[in-house]
Amino acid sequence: MDRDTRPILVLSGGAARGVAHLGVLAAMEERGIRPKAIVGTSAGALAGALYSSWDCTTGRPLALIRELTPRRILRFAFSRRGIFSGDRVRALLEEALPRKRFEELPVPLHAVVTNWSRRTLETLSEGEIAPAVAASSALPPLFTPVTLGGMDYLDGGVLSILPAREARRIFPDQVIVGVDVNVHPGEKGRDPIRRRSRENWVTMATGPLWLSVARASLLERSFADATILVPTGSHPLFSLAFIEEIYEIGYNAGMEFFCRKEE
Repeated sequence: MDRDTRPILVLSGGAARGVAHLGVLAAMEERGIRPKAIVGTSAGALAGALYSSWDCTTGRPLALIRELTPRRILRFAFSRRGIFSGDRVRALLEEALPRKRFEELPVPLHAVVTNWSRRTLETLSEGEIAPAVAASSALPPLFTPVTLGGMDYLDGGVLSILPAREARRIFPDQVIVGVDVNVHPGEKGRDPIRRRSRENWVTMATGPLWLSVARASLLERSFADATILVPTGSHPLFSLAFIEEIYEIGYNAGMEFFCRKEE
């Protein structure tokens, strides 16, 4: 079967490093390339939602990310299932996104989630965007699960930090390009998190989980036709202090990749 040459873009999780996804998408826009669809986990789902809902990669999407400060998005849950509730993330997205439902998006989005009730990997691509992205970003043990339709959902990165296998299942005959934002400069993707960025209580709490799922991204890359390795792995996972720099790194990685493909 002939494949549509427009890529299915697979966006990894990566917390604050996910801003690099918007840079990659900006490079694609500049090269006149529009993804056929986006499959994203966690920060990748958020970047995909911002891009497709606003139909752009700068301006309001970047401004919204700057608003995702701890004071704006964190509310203690007082629960055994997580430290914080994701209600404020959901509310902020509900208010900010101009297109509220998946069916309205000009570029289809598949938000990858972990169904904690069934212990399975799933994608959400129908209905309201905000709760789906909040579920895809509910990183344990920081955030409590998001309940949708009687099911509890957690961050998709628990089972697939770079959901290329899931993208291949949904789009078996399409060109799939992954974007991994957890690569350290100079490491060429051999080990997504071999070095440690500056530690704090958040990175210590999530570190063991992050280590296992990030290493799994090496296997996931084999399901993509190509993977853009964005060298933002040395940047802190949970700091917005470097978002302009991270965006620029993503843009440069995207330009290098797509210019090389056109040669």
